[in-house]
Amino acid sequence: MAILRIQSEGTEDRIITLDQDETVIGRASDNAVTIEDPAASSRHCTILRKDNCFTLRDLNSTNGTYLNGGQVTEVPLAPGDVLTVGSVRMTLEGDDIDGASTVALTDTGPQDTIRTGPVRHAPPEFGVRKSRTGLWVFISIIIVLALAGLIYWFVSGIMG
Repeated sequence: MAILRIQSEGTEDRIITLDQDETVIGRASDNAVTIEDPAASSRHCTILRKDNCFTLRDLNSTNGTYLNGGQVTEVPLAPGDVLTVGSVRMTLEGDDIDGASTVALTDTGPQDTIRTGPVRHAPPEFGVRKSRTGLWVFISIIIVLALAGLIYWFVSGIMG
């Protein structure tokens, strides 16, 4: 029986049995596996099962899905693989898992794909998105001052 051991800092390990054909992982409460991490998308990734073959697929998440330290879009899984979503680590365990082949997917897009481009070897840290509030406040102040100057110039030209 395949299980997913979920390890999150500050909480006790959880064990999820992978007995469904599709196990969706993410922040939303209606997922099979709910992750309380701001870096996780509401529907982040899924584990697909066919017989004893498992495939991990990223669901176009914002911060990516990582397998054994590398960012992936869709890959076959083997026992001992470590999935990382945000700061949550999940280890696939089970002695009856066939890690040699990929789940056949008929109508859902490319198979066995790994995201191209530079490989990020560590998941992004919490707070990946930088706040740009200060920049917008600065731009707003400049626009208001410019408009005030134009109004003053226009009014003083009419009155004087």
